[in-house]
Amino acid sequence: MSGSREPALAAPGLIGPISILNQPISGPRSNRRRKNRPFSHVHLELDLARTAGVPANAPAPGGLEEFLRGGKIVESADLLRLTGSTLHALSARGLRRVDHWEVSPGGWLPPPEVSPRPGKDETVGHLLKAIESKDGPSMAQARSFSVRLSGPGGKHVDAVVRRTHRGGRHSISLDLHGTWTREEVEGLKGAMADRLPVEHTEMTKFQYAYGK
Repeated sequence: MSGSREPALAAPGLIGPISILNQPISGPRSNRRRKNRPFSHVHLELDLARTAGVPANAPAPGGLEEFLRGGKIVESADLLRLTGSTLHALSARGLRRVDHWEVSPGGWLPPPEVSPRPGKDETVGHLLKAIESKDGPSMAQARSFSVRLSGPGGKHVDAVVRRTHRGGRHSISLDLHGTWTREEVEGLKGAMADRLPVEHTEMTKFQYAYGK
């Protein structure tokens, strides 16, 4: 014998930087668990185009354009259009019950009557009634609109629509509370982008749901 030794048999995955003897601290299972973990709170910032227009193929909120064509609101027409499209998008994701809304400067708008059979666009219709009501503040000089909407499964959203914000752009802030999956968050972002001139969306804060 020349002293050479028969090479040892090796099994795939037995040796190497990541093997059954050297397991990674965070692997596919850990990544999947984090990816599928729902949120209890998400904060989204949406920057809009400098114009208050909406995408050409955007679904039209019922009655909003007719109201604006009537010339009843001129100075804050852009804010009302953005607000109506925001309500329309949130309604499409099941968030239709108005818990509270207000304009600034101005104050609280009259709360809508609870409908036993809510329709798809009921929030936009309620908004137009609230604006026309003599009991609420004028929206003519308003710079922002705030609303809290609730939906099924204990979800609710706090939304703030601003006429001008960073760099003179319109913007929207959304705080999602309850239990939200990543797919639901992405679906909501898509509904907003379908109806509004969204240029950039950023998730600036989030918190995972405990025990999920």
